[in-house]
Amino acid sequence: MRKLALFMIGLLGLAGCGSSNDSSQPPPDPSRQASVALALSGSSGVEESDNPKVRLTLVLDAPATGPVSVALNLGGSATRDRDYAISDDKIQFPAGATSASAEIDVYRDFDEEGDETIEVDLGAITGNARAGDQSSITLNVIDGPAASVDKSPPDNADSEGESPLVLEPLGFDVEEDAMVALVVAGVPPNTPAAPMVTEWSTDPTFTSGVTAIRECYGPSENPSADRFGPPMNPCEATPDPLDSLFFHNLRLFRLPLDALAPDGHYFLRIRLGTTPTSFEWGREYPNVVTNSFATDSEGAVLVRCRAPERTPAPGGGDPLFEQQWHLENTGQKAFAEQGGTPGADLNMKKAIDAGHKGAGVKLAVVDSGLEICHPDLAANTAEGGSFNFGAGTRPGASSDDPYNFASTGDHGTSVAGVAAAAADNGFGGRGVAPAVTLVGFNPLEAAPDESGDSDMAAEIALLKSLGTSASEPDSASVDVFNMSFGLDEGIANADEEFTRAFRMGVEKLRSGRGAVYVKAAGNAFELCEQRIHPLQKEIGCTGANSDPDQNTPWMVVVGGFNADDEKSTYSSAGANLWIAGPSGQNGITAPAMITTDQAGPFAGYSILPENRLTSDNPLNRDGDYINSFGGTSSAAPAVSGAVAILLGISPELTWRDIKHILASTARKIDPDIAEVRAAFKGTPYILQHAWQTNAAGFDFHNWYGFGAADVDAAVAMAESHTPDSLGTLVESEWFEAGRLSTRIPDADGAGISAAMEVSGLPEDADIEAVVLEIAVEGGDAFDLGITLRSPAGTQSVLNTPLNSLLEGSPGISDWHLLSNAFYGENPNGTWTLHVADIVAADTGTLTDWKLRFYHGKHGAN
Repeated sequence: MRKLALFMIGLLGLAGCGSSNDSSQPPPDPSRQASVALALSGSSGVEESDNPKVRLTLVLDAPATGPVSVALNLGGSATRDRDYAISDDKIQFPAGATSASAEIDVYRDFDEEGDETIEVDLGAITGNARAGDQSSITLNVIDGPAASVDKSPPDNADSEGESPLVLEPLGFDVEEDAMVALVVAGVPPNTPAAPMVTEWSTDPTFTSGVTAIRECYGPSENPSADRFGPPMNPCEATPDPLDSLFFHNLRLFRLPLDALAPDGHYFLRIRLGTTPTSFEWGREYPNVVTNSFATDSEGAVLVRCRAPERTPAPGGGDPLFEQQWHLENTGQKAFAEQGGTPGADLNMKKAIDAGHKGAGVKLAVVDSGLEICHPDLAANTAEGGSFNFGAGTRPGASSDDPYNFASTGDHGTSVAGVAAAAADNGFGGRGVAPAVTLVGFNPLEAAPDESGDSDMAAEIALLKSLGTSASEPDSASVDVFNMSFGLDEGIANADEEFTRAFRMGVEKLRSGRGAVYVKAAGNAFELCEQRIHPLQKEIGCTGANSDPDQNTPWMVVVGGFNADDEKSTYSSAGANLWIAGPSGQNGITAPAMITTDQAGPFAGYSILPENRLTSDNPLNRDGDYINSFGGTSSAAPAVSGAVAILLGISPELTWRDIKHILASTARKIDPDIAEVRAAFKGTPYILQHAWQTNAAGFDFHNWYGFGAADVDAAVAMAESHTPDSLGTLVESEWFEAGRLSTRIPDADGAGISAAMEVSGLPEDADIEAVVLEIAVEGGDAFDLGITLRSPAGTQSVLNTPLNSLLEGSPGISDWHLLSNAFYGENPNGTWTLHVADIVAADTGTLTDWKLRFYHGKHGAN
């Protein structure tokens, strides 16, 4: 009986909207009038916040002897087409049918309206049927929480009405005879002088051996405050008076090197205001700034990589490999409290067994530095291939050694380990491509130019690091660039210098086959600013479109997934994602990434509280590894390693071949993720789509791009793929809608739509990227959701509303937004732009929009 009941439930679920007919029943009796009854699937009460869709079933107690039509009368306190919709209010039964159904779609909204009811009564019936006993039914809709957005200016005052103390680091550097720290001290006007203490110790807990460099007082931000009396022991200001035009209360501290011993490790702490009652290195405390460094055999700050003495594990191998879930997920915990889901990984067991390691491929880690002598990286680093942009002004540093002297963790070294840690050497784990040739560039360490502009110097150094330079550094010989960094600029487009650099890189490098630029999407999904709305938990706070470079077609933008094959909670989302790589969670409750750290038990991230793989663990007795690395900074090098494997197998592949293979072979993870929808002024609006399959057969989701990288599937495709077979990449002219003046209704899900006809492009053209340029006059860009629909019907949200980085932006000025969701579709036909404002109080006007297409000719590919 139980099996039969389950089977019947299955049949009911498969029936869908419409009717059912059971041919096994006896022929209907034409003289008997069937009775009609109403039933609801599930409970008679639903939560509005669940966006429920409820099946309403009409059942005949005997097969219909002919066509039967039943009208439905709708009532209750809920309003049709504002609080809910129904798929049909006249239900048809063909002859022989015994049931039919309709769907009640309850709209989630954030209005405070109380619980409501939807009442359904049987109305007029035509045909050989009559109303039965159950002719009326009531669905109770439990109101969800109300929500609105507070747009009032931020209040930076504390609970007593005063601005808080602020201590921010501006930089740490090395001089010939001193370690230098530069900080900004902010003190509220007309408040007592706040003590500022700078001290150092060889004890990271600062419970012993603490030496004060200087104790002074942070003066008030208010210049007139000091007129009431001379300041007590004021802190030394920076000697450059021009800096005070931009920063108040700059403070400079110097730690003389003659106070330090050789071959030591030192911790530096600067604190403003109240001294913490307890202190643990690596934890965040209000107005406490820390750093650490080591000294060499002569007592100078260590600014070159010094190879440590290490003994490999007996039997060789990679002792940490069994815990590296991203390479092969068996459900291991990776030193966290709980393990993941077997199979939630890069799916690369065959590649590992076959010995595909990325040999012959040069990968550049463009980052904070690279520990080229690390026991698990040294074998793969190219001698003389790296470059230190800070060497010229840092005494003792070497231009080909981008060593990070600040030993509080080197981001680049950990990134490098994910992609390129050596295999089978008896140390730590292994990288995705453990035989790749590794180089590192540290553009943010570039010395300021003659005018003192450090930002400009860093930009020039970054350009040189991305393929535009043949020496100092030699980036032109690089095959794969890993870019685990980003910018949050809001409404801004990529600088022309960088678009030229990327275009040159994909057109000229690798003998015209193009370098591959792999870019981390960002970690801002949960980073909301002043304005808060419950929907941000589902659509994110800041999108991946906030970095202008990620709205260009030359990037492989990488999101992150965790050890359960779901989005890493922090991973930024957007239509510009291409692929997802493993990045995990925090490494405490759930696995993060195991990778290389600055070598030594007193250096790097390994001594931070969140790292569970400490030097007390026999698998990390020297403190060279961590288990808590994460962010899309780790997803990107995992994909960079995968790219290196593909190029190692087939060096003739172009950059577009690589992108095509990754998209074609990606795993569709988190397949049941639902769309995010809510009603505004009674009109439902989709803020984020569920997985969509576009007209070319590619699955796409803003959280994952085309899905999770699948190395074994990609390798199989690369082995049979004909290189450079996607046709010539063509950049179209802009297709323009012309000047508009279309008001966007305020706080209304209906929004506005505008259509554009695209024609004249090849009928066999295959889209590789679509770029929208949009202009909105007035209003508040934070309120706006922007969706583009292709002629084939694929929809892509290019900007989700409630984007924190756009708070208070007065409209949109010619913003470029890229979508990959239309990959492989033909561009000709009618494109539709939809813009909705979902937050009250500001109204904007759509004034212009344009489309540009990047397309090839994929043919049988």
